[in-house]
Amino acid sequence: MTELRQIETDCEVPVRVAQNSLWPELFWIGEWAQLRTSLVYEGLGIPHGSGEPVIVVPGFLGSDQHTAEMRGWLDRIGYSPHESGIGHNIDCPDISLERLEETVASVVERSGRATRIVGHSLGGMLARSVAVRRPSLVRQVITLGSPLRVISAHPLVLWVARLLRDVTPAPDRSPRRHGDHMHDGTCACELMDSLARPFPEVVDRTSVYSRRDGIVDWQACVDAAPGQNVEVSTSHLGMLVNKNVYRAVAEALAAPEVVAPMEEAA
Repeated sequence: MTELRQIETDCEVPVRVAQNSLWPELFWIGEWAQLRTSLVYEGLGIPHGSGEPVIVVPGFLGSDQHTAEMRGWLDRIGYSPHESGIGHNIDCPDISLERLEETVASVVERSGRATRIVGHSLGGMLARSVAVRRPSLVRQVITLGSPLRVISAHPLVLWVARLLRDVTPAPDRSPRRHGDHMHDGTCACELMDSLARPFPEVVDRTSVYSRRDGIVDWQACVDAAPGQNVEVSTSHLGMLVNKNVYRAVAEALAAPEVVAPMEEAA
């Protein structure tokens, strides 16, 4: 049984300690090996795309290098994959959110089409936040092992997050340049404010979760909207290299399109 315990955080961010077992995370390399020898990896038996742009966002501590396997596969099955542009996902979440929003706007401007976003863990939270803030730019959000409203994770992960927060303090304590301006907002407030708002009806979303997740409590990854959840058997790290996750992503991307207005892309 997963034990949840509320802990205090800045900005009233709802964070809970989930006593998950980390053992499943040791087997992600086996999931990657199975992926490489699967028909899904070769693009067989799954729906293909027609050049639609897809941005893949890494999770906490990850970078765009960690999503290279999935982006290469998306390219092979007919999509136009893009990096997130946030660098290593260890900075203030609001800075990462701003960088991802810039990437989304750039991809939409170049492609002339609303983009789809696949986000792993924290990357999924960032993806959903962009969809709430700029719904006309986002066609679809697919989250992989992402807590949707309450951050419920293994205590080791939360300890690392607190450690990094001390090393890279929030912009309100240590303003730093981002693009052509100084970022001095309060860390994570914009992200959590966006996640607390209703998800736009014009944006499709799918939440992929696993009861074997050793990092994030799977219950926090379940979307309240019926029919938007897909359960797979995988570790948290394996979400980016698991053949069943790849199949779920391909099927979600092929779902009937919801037409969204494009005024903001102009």
